[in-house]
Amino acid sequence: MDNVLFYFAGMPVYVYGFFTSIGLLFGATSALKAGRRRGIGWSNMFDFILGTAFVFFAAGRFAVLWGQYGAGALLRPWKILTELSTGVDLGFGFVCAAVYGLLSAYHKGIFGLNFLDAITPGVIWIKLFAALGSNVFGTAAAVPWAVRLGEFQLHPLPLYTALGYYLIRFIIVQVRRAQRFEGQVFVAAAALSVWLHWLLLFVSEGSSRTAFWLYPLLGILLVALWSLGHANSPQTQKPKRSIGYWGVQLLLFAVVAVAMCLFYYSRF
Repeated sequence: MDNVLFYFAGMPVYVYGFFTSIGLLFGATSALKAGRRRGIGWSNMFDFILGTAFVFFAAGRFAVLWGQYGAGALLRPWKILTELSTGVDLGFGFVCAAVYGLLSAYHKGIFGLNFLDAITPGVIWIKLFAALGSNVFGTAAAVPWAVRLGEFQLHPLPLYTALGYYLIRFIIVQVRRAQRFEGQVFVAAAALSVWLHWLLLFVSEGSSRTAFWLYPLLGILLVALWSLGHANSPQTQKPKRSIGYWGVQLLLFAVVAVAMCLFYYSRF
């Protein structure tokens, strides 16, 4: 498997970093458009996106340097940029970005269910592209679509995840077009993401036993919350969709899904 997508000015551009960057671009564009539709100022949303992206990168890189140099990382801040090949700590970066994002949104007075609905599609884009560029594989498999690495055949976990998030995006677009209450898009995406991760546990290495029952409980709670909000919200005029509309939408979905599969397997 080739982790280098191409070379730019003699420097390797890695698949994961490139696709995560593309996801950030799509996510930022989506959040700006959704924020404008929901009355959130362009400057406020742009500041939020730029700030969270910077905190995610800086905190994730610093966590990697801390693991290498310990407290000495404080004396080598330039290595955040000069040693990009060592990667980013996604977990720590995401936590720091989430904390900063919540504080920033609250400070600007834009935090609320309407704000969460606006940024949710953008987050889905980021997770979709990040998954497509990932190199984390699943358990051993004997299925025809398994990834072959030497003598091993493994489940293509990144492809499963990317296709799952693309399906979630397809669903929440339809939910948004018939939205009945604030927070509906966010809760729907959260519920679908929880169930997706539960399904992925069956093909993931080192899955926690606790997660096998914790995810369904959380998923049921989110589905119940969505159903409660939907049942107690006023009905809206739903746009009528013809058979032709759904035919085109499903065709586009299939074309994109096939393109994702072709790209993923072209790396091996």
